[in-house]
Amino acid sequence: MDLRRDLLEAESRADQDEAECQAHLLLVRELDHGIGVPVGVAADRLQQLVAGVRARGHHDLLRLWQLWLNELILARRIILVRSHLLVEELMAETESRPSASAASLMLTMLKATPKEKLAAFWPRLSALTQAKDMDAALLLLQCQELVLAELEESPEVGVHSQGLVNSLINMHLEGCWLVAKEQLPLLLAQSLQLTQKLVTRQPDYAAQRVPELMGLVQCYLQYGADGETQLKPRKLPPAQQSAAYGQEKEEEDQLPAQMARSCGRKNKVRKMRSLAKQRSQAVSEHQEGNPRERMLLMGNQDYGCLTGDSAENGLASDSDQHTENKHHRQQAVKVRISALHLLSALTNQLPRRSLYGYWHVLFPDGDAGGSRHLLLLGLKDTNSRCRALALQVGAQLLYGSKSFLSQACSRGPSNFTPFAVSLASSVLTAYRTLSAILEREYTPPVLTQCLKCLAVLVQATPFDQLEMGFVYEFVGHVKKLTKSADPPVAVSALLVMEMLVGTSKLTPEIASSVGLAPSQRNLQMEQASTVEETHQELCDSDAELELEEEEEEQQPAQKNVVNPTHTVSPSIPRNSWLLRQVLRFLEGMGTPSTVRLECFQVLQAMATHIGLLRGHQVRLSKVISAGLRDPAIDVKLYAARCLDSVGYQLGRLLPEPAERELQMSFWLLLLPATYEAYDSAGFSLKCALCDALSNMGAFSFERLPDGQRTALLAFLSGCASDDHEEPLVRGAALRAMAVYVLHPSLRTDLGFVENAAELTLRIIGDSQLVVRIKAAWALGNISDALVAGIPNQTERISAELLERLIQAATKSCADNDKVRANAVRALGNLLQILQAQPLGNGEQMQVAMSKLLDCVKSSGNAKVKWNACYAIGNLVKHRAFFTNNHLAGILFPTLCQLVVQHANFKVRTNAAGVLLQVEQRQDFSTHFPQVWRSLLDALVRSNALESFEEYNHRDALQQQLCLAIAHLLTLARSSDLPMMREYLEEDRLEEVRATWRRVAFRIVPEQSASLFTCSPLLEQRLQAEVSNQQRCALAFITSTLRLDP
Repeated sequence: MDLRRDLLEAESRADQDEAECQAHLLLVRELDHGIGVPVGVAADRLQQLVAGVRARGHHDLLRLWQLWLNELILARRIILVRSHLLVEELMAETESRPSASAASLMLTMLKATPKEKLAAFWPRLSALTQAKDMDAALLLLQCQELVLAELEESPEVGVHSQGLVNSLINMHLEGCWLVAKEQLPLLLAQSLQLTQKLVTRQPDYAAQRVPELMGLVQCYLQYGADGETQLKPRKLPPAQQSAAYGQEKEEEDQLPAQMARSCGRKNKVRKMRSLAKQRSQAVSEHQEGNPRERMLLMGNQDYGCLTGDSAENGLASDSDQHTENKHHRQQAVKVRISALHLLSALTNQLPRRSLYGYWHVLFPDGDAGGSRHLLLLGLKDTNSRCRALALQVGAQLLYGSKSFLSQACSRGPSNFTPFAVSLASSVLTAYRTLSAILEREYTPPVLTQCLKCLAVLVQATPFDQLEMGFVYEFVGHVKKLTKSADPPVAVSALLVMEMLVGTSKLTPEIASSVGLAPSQRNLQMEQASTVEETHQELCDSDAELELEEEEEEQQPAQKNVVNPTHTVSPSIPRNSWLLRQVLRFLEGMGTPSTVRLECFQVLQAMATHIGLLRGHQVRLSKVISAGLRDPAIDVKLYAARCLDSVGYQLGRLLPEPAERELQMSFWLLLLPATYEAYDSAGFSLKCALCDALSNMGAFSFERLPDGQRTALLAFLSGCASDDHEEPLVRGAALRAMAVYVLHPSLRTDLGFVENAAELTLRIIGDSQLVVRIKAAWALGNISDALVAGIPNQTERISAELLERLIQAATKSCADNDKVRANAVRALGNLLQILQAQPLGNGEQMQVAMSKLLDCVKSSGNAKVKWNACYAIGNLVKHRAFFTNNHLAGILFPTLCQLVVQHANFKVRTNAAGVLLQVEQRQDFSTHFPQVWRSLLDALVRSNALESFEEYNHRDALQQQLCLAIAHLLTLARSSDLPMMREYLEEDRLEEVRATWRRVAFRIVPEQSASLFTCSPLLEQRLQAEVSNQQRCALAFITSTLRLDP
């Protein structure tokens, strides 16, 4: 009622005619009738009233009208019709003379305006930025953010949005809001929040204004630190050196394991989960769900941080002063959080190349102190939400930075500091800062984010290029946190160890910190020279060992688990604390499902260095078996994947005599659990179980009892033949059978091979690409088994089945490249079998060969080309291939083009390998000159590397080319000699000679013999039957390619 009374008094004092005053008083009575029912009012009446009062310059009266109308609308005592008319009037007022009352009423009106009409206000509203009244400026920012949230992106909206963000940036850089006092932090936070939303909608624009935006972030991350609030941002140019090194597209993670010949798969290393998904789980959720966090928030001002500014941790003597200081601190926190949200938006929108130029701003530059970077914010900020968010954004920035950090190297010249050494110093400082956070922090949400940030950094760090010692610093803290009673903290700590133990290049320091004995470390691990003996090992304490022994004694005996071989798993060494802790979690009864799930992923990572797990197969089989019976579906799935990885690594190694019994116990315990889990599983788990069974390995498979082996094959055959099963599951079961096809006992079992072939034909035409890829791969393995059995088999595959297999492989050669890569391999093998048949189908062979040549000629995929070349190389050994001149007319020009021009050196090598398989000169026919010239050109071009990625394949290519040249010399006729000299004498002579000699003296003698003998043998063979011209050519060729002993 105070506003109504003030309004009436102002109306009575206003200089206006009596009629207008009475009209205003009548409107006041209509709006405030006191009945309690909302009054409907036409907005055009209010528009005319406001416009009239403003036109006469009654600013105090106008302010009171606006405040009272705002109060009535908020209290829902009046309902406006055509409210957009009043909004337009308020905008007109704000354009000429912005006021807080008008902006407040406009904000209220915009909230009540239908969403579809808000877009019409954006062109004018986005231009309202120059308000001298700070209260009005804050309300205008709120209006702009409200309308922006309801806009659909369009070119027109984008233009106005860019104009608004330009104005906001300029106002920050010019310090326009520094005159504000109480409103300053609110203005800064609101403007940063609006800028973040505008940048999110305009990624291209953000890329153009990176220096200005990063300047805002760098400035306002320090807001409120040491009481500093009068900060003026500046444009922040990137560091040119780090920006130049940035890679926009992250390289694929290196796969440390080699290809397994028996099962055709690579050992996969887990990548970090997308941080976009992690951000959806807000920090506030952790705070609400944790009683200890609520207690910390209520009872301790520093929110769980053991360090902090003394001015904020100490209680003021005057309660009012303390309340005011707390209010100021909370407002400063909002500014820092808004800056972090803006940085997060920039991280999502910008290419990595742009962000690496600001590494020195966002992360430590080698000094743990220095500027207020993200990790220092996570260490010293007094607000737990701000600390957690800073670490979360830090992890977001580190995600995908592996190629950038791979340049870090602690070793460098002493007379100057190269970029690599500076980057290494920054990385080591980042580790020290994160270790300090883990040591001092006890707020669970902050610890969780710190551990996630550390996990991302671990995955991107080139440990073998950095100085040693820093791993022990953080592993000691992580070890303690793996035992945390808070599940998110324990899971995040295990995630760090998963990333660390899954590192492809395991340094001695990492190996010692996780308990991998030197004798069990991977051969590819970098050798420690003189410091190997000095590595400390993180061991469980005596108290921890005693606790574990007590827990084991208290556990009830396992009644339902029978060890078929009665083996006892040896005790875990004290230094293998990670394996001990993971097994303790998995064997415990009350372990949360999220922790169990992460434990299986840690075991999966440990399998990449199988020495960590060797000797503990029985205990592993028990926890995996229990995981397969877990009520949580995700835990079952990851238990199956863990079995897949562990089984694959165990299957690659020939176990020591003392471990063979353990190896068999592992599978004998797990086979029943696998069958049981399959019966009630979804298709993802079924696929994972079939993949796991495929990795049993020939050693274990061949030593299974006959009944177990028969049951296993029947199980897989039933899964693959079940028409009611998901095609993906059938494909996974078929793939496992195709692995077993190459085991010694089944390779000669024609019945099993034909059964697998029939099952392959049933799904190779499936509509799902993944299924067709598995089926094509299985067909390749089946064809390998059939070819391997040709010399020793007394019985042959039926002609009808062979014909259907060739038809299926020929059809698959026109499919996706991933299908074609295996289809051409299978087709080449099947055609070899067809050539060996007494009554081969000539027409079918010609069609299939044409399809292979088409893959060599027209496919854009390198793997398809080299597999097709390999298949054709096996076929041209048989003269039947050249009975059709048309095929030869396609083959040799295609091979000549590949061997000279293809960008992939492995394709060139395989193309040259086909020429080595042609056994007679007449098979080259008129293509001999073209082949000779192409080999010389290819040898010259092999020295020109267009891509450094091909460097590792250059030696193999040059060796194959030289062998092919030597092969052609052994087949050459006397009539070929002048032509061969002419091509050799061209501008390639010296380069050919130099490369020829380098290859001959580099390769092993068994392979280089043909290079040393081809010239003397050519001279000896043709000396008696050549003309004078041919004799001169012969002498030139032999003298050029002769190699002195």
